[in-house]
This record gives sequence, structure tokens and C-alpha cells, in this order.
Amino acid sequence: MAYRPAYQDILSSTMGKMAPSATTSTQAGFDIQRNLVGRQFNRDNMLRQYTRTRGDIRREADERFRQLPGAYNRRGMMDSGRYVGTGRQMAADLLRAQNRLREDYNQGLTGSYMEDQLDLGNLAELRQTLASQDYQALVAGLYGDRMRGA
Repeated sequence: MAYRPAYQDILSSTMGKMAPSATTSTQAGFDIQRNLVGRQFNRDNMLRQYTRTRGDIRREADERFRQLPGAYNRRGMMDSGRYVGTGRQMAADLLRAQNRLREDYNQGLTGSYMEDQLDLGNLAELRQTLASQDYQALVAGLYGDRMRGA
């Protein structure tokens, strides 16, 4: 497992001995923010990968469809039912590959959003344990500029 720096580690590396000690709530808030940002990055990567793979599948299928008439015409089988049957099988294979890709992408997104909901639940629990002013300071630290711009 990769090393994940704690809030205290980051503060002490930049401020040395003058770094304030981080409370458990500050560390929990920092962890939640890191998790949310990391999962958004992963969702963006999943979308790029989905788009690339879908394009690759489509290009491969187009190439196979272009080659199909020539292969059957050379053998004198253009009027046979095998030409049509092969075309239908290729179309079914294309749809199957695209559907599997879409299912994998949707499953990954759903899992990522579920983890976000768990973190937001943790944030709600943290809210119950902190005083109102402390919670507002924590949320302001997590979402800072985004909240001011809204």
C-alpha cells in the first residue's frame, strides 16, 4: 500500500516545529477531501478510457465490415446466405463489445459515487461530534473558494 501523508506530516514538512497540531477532526476532513478529489480524478480517467476504447472497437468493426464483401466476392459467395449471416454475426459482436464496455464503465462510476456517499456520511457524523463553529471552519477549509464563488 502506498504511503499517504497525514495532515500533520504535510504541516510539519512545510512549517517545521511551528506547525500546529492537527486534531482528529482536521485529519478526518483532510482525508475526506483527498478521497473526493482522488475519486473525481479516477472518474475522469475512466471516461477518457471508455471513449478511447469505444472508438477503437468502432474502428475495428468498420474495418472488418469493409473487408467482408471482398472476401466473399473472391470466392464467388456474394449471393450465399453465409455472407449475410457473417455480417449479422459481426454486428452482434460489435454490439456485445460495446455493451460490455458500457456496463463496465457504469459499474465503475456507480462504485465511485457510492464511495462518495460514504464519505459524505462520514462528514455528517463528524458534524454531529463538532460544535457548529468548528464544523463551519472545517467545511470552509475543505471547500473554500468553491463556496465563496457560489
